[in-house]
Amino acid sequence: MEKRFMMLSDEDLAGASGGYAGPTFVYTFQNGDDLYQLATRYGTTLRVLLELNKLRRADEVKPGTRLLIPQR
Repeated sequence: MEKRFMMLSDEDLAGASGGYAGPTFVYTFQNGDDLYQLATRYGTTLRVLLELNKLRRADEVKPGTRLLIPQR
């Protein structure tokens, strides 16, 4: 499985909302999850998930991490 990583700068994270201001739900990251696959599953992008959760990199997420996921 190919891993896709994105690094965000301080400027990207300043006032981050991922360009999304609507309702969200909380998802608990599980062992074997991949942030890119979660973004695809829930109809969003990796960048939105990173910004919404104030993460710099996708590999920062560990099992048990609670993530905000946009509801579309």
